[in-house]
Amino acid sequence: MTEASKTKLFIIDDHQVIRKNLRQFLEAEPQLMICGEAASAEEALEKLKTHGADMALIDVSMPGMSGLELLKILRKDYPGLKCLMVSAHAQMDYAEQAKTHGASAYVLKEEPLDILDAIERVLAGDTFFRLGG
Repeated sequence: MTEASKTKLFIIDDHQVIRKNLRQFLEAEPQLMICGEAASAEEALEKLKTHGADMALIDVSMPGMSGLELLKILRKDYPGLKCLMVSAHAQMDYAEQAKTHGASAYVLKEEPLDILDAIERVLAGDTFFRLGG
């Protein structure tokens, strides 16, 4: 598979270990490529201008601007960017807010196979909202 045909993912999470683990897990998939990452919503807004991402994995809770606030901006500024919310929060209200603001998926960080399922479903034109189990 050529680099050009891979789906380019951008990871946004304030925890370096989470970003590293997601990168390692997802780069093992031949159809995926990590094109960049950011430790905050503000950093993501700056970097996304030049990274040409197809999809963003966004942490819901970050210091400063939250992932949900970032989602609202990304939906307006990058309408073609698929946004998947990745969270430690299994509360339905977070998932509902994410859906309301245009997320294509909401999955829990501790469920890496759900993250992979979500990416595949979103690439197929579907949505994926799962709060564990």
